[in-house]
Amino acid sequence: MHALDIIRQKRRFEMFSEKTREKVLELNSFFGKYNMNFEDKIKKTFTYYDTPNHDLEKSNIVLYKTQIGKFTELNMATEKINTTFRYTVRTNYKHFTKQIKPYDRILRHKDFLINNFKAMFMSSINFDPEFLMQKLQVAYVIETTSIEYRSANVTGLKITYSFDQDTYTNFYNNQKATANILTIYQHSGENTNEDFEDLISKLLRYLKELTPTKETKIMIARRMTIPKPIPAKNDKDDKKKGKDKKKDKNKKK
Repeated sequence: MHALDIIRQKRRFEMFSEKTREKVLELNSFFGKYNMNFEDKIKKTFTYYDTPNHDLEKSNIVLYKTQIGKFTELNMATEKINTTFRYTVRTNYKHFTKQIKPYDRILRHKDFLINNFKAMFMSSINFDPEFLMQKLQVAYVIETTSIEYRSANVTGLKITYSFDQDTYTNFYNNQKATANILTIYQHSGENTNEDFEDLISKLLRYLKELTPTKETKIMIARRMTIPKPIPAKNDKDDKKKGKDKKKDKNKKK
């Protein structure tokens, strides 16, 4: 995505598989009035930091490093989501960014961390940003290969389709997971809002392989890398008994 793009709004979907991309593109062409052009294939890495006690997550704050090619940026943002909307809307949103060198450790940017932690935790009387900063460690890494397309129609609607293959790594428990994600960005003015909503409604109507999600990428990463509970011994015994009963019934037949 071009650095100068202004994103008015976006919608995110989990895709059934990578093949869903072909169906989305075919459907877009079927609408007729849209002109779809391949834009770029981009590798992205998002490294999220937190403390061993998940202090930032509990405070609805995300601290992460974005790497897209040689461009690297350090970000701190609020994460609280308003779930009354059909799509993701952050409430009381704050977002601080700083461009850094690709291999910079985040502790090299002490002033950025301390000053913005203070801005995030203004209401905390006994908050010590330096103590929090010293506890930071890598929490999650999201590695993404994005295939992007540009689309426009005669009314001036300009959008980007970003088809992402994500790999999520949870550094707390070494769990990994993968997902196929589609994010659609609107770049044009308010006069194209109706067309944008019409496009989204058509995708949802005709493509059951798309599952709308209000979650951010880090929320998806957390959800998908939670360890599966180990079944209790009684559960295993019940499953074994169930299989044995099926075998007995088949023998009688």
